[in-house]
Amino acid sequence: MLGGGSPAAGAESGRLSEADKLLQSPNLDLAQARQALDIYESALPTAGSERLPLLIKLARGYFILGDLADKGPRRGYYEKGRNYAEQLLREQPDRVESHYWLALNLAGLANTGGKTEGYKLLPRIMEGLQRSLLLDPAYDQAGGHRVLGRIYYEAPGWPLSVGNLEKSLQHLRQATALAPDNSTNHLYLAETLTRLDQEAEAKRELEKVLKSNRHAVWPQGVEDDRQQARHLLK
Repeated sequence: MLGGGSPAAGAESGRLSEADKLLQSPNLDLAQARQALDIYESALPTAGSERLPLLIKLARGYFILGDLADKGPRRGYYEKGRNYAEQLLREQPDRVESHYWLALNLAGLANTGGKTEGYKLLPRIMEGLQRSLLLDPAYDQAGGHRVLGRIYYEAPGWPLSVGNLEKSLQHLRQATALAPDNSTNHLYLAETLTRLDQEAEAKRELEKVLKSNRHAVWPQGVEDDRQQARHLLK
């Protein structure tokens, strides 16, 4: 088991700290993310009381890896993230992380699987996000509101799907209120406002993107959001 006072336990704790630092790197790349996840997976069989945080890190980490990867291997990473999130949900059904990371990995699978699979997975994705909001609406920098807001923005409207710009607006306003430092919250809100022809407020949100300093997935994502905001401001 991890967490004891033996030299082996201390070495394992050091490896896990190393993995955490890799995923927090300001220049996170695919190789660093894979290295971190290899460390987490090697520690899981003997994790003992550390099993829960490791499952959370694995479910989250494979989602990040899927976002970092090229199109080919992305699906496999999201599938592994889904598997770890489902383990987490079975063992900890009342944790926000269980519902949230399962929903996000399913969303990754939906994005890589085409329209038919997307429509099939959408009810589970939305159920997981809504459940996460009931447990902790601020989790992952208001991630439940951010992702639901984007789904309502991107999906076709009724009767084809759930798309609804007013619902998108409601969720993204809550996301920016709960996590005002997150660049993606402001960017998504600006894009929804633009579709609703509220251009003055959209411009103010884009300007907030340029001042934001946090991103939900990886640190360099802030600069990606800023570039998109600059493009839209033009």
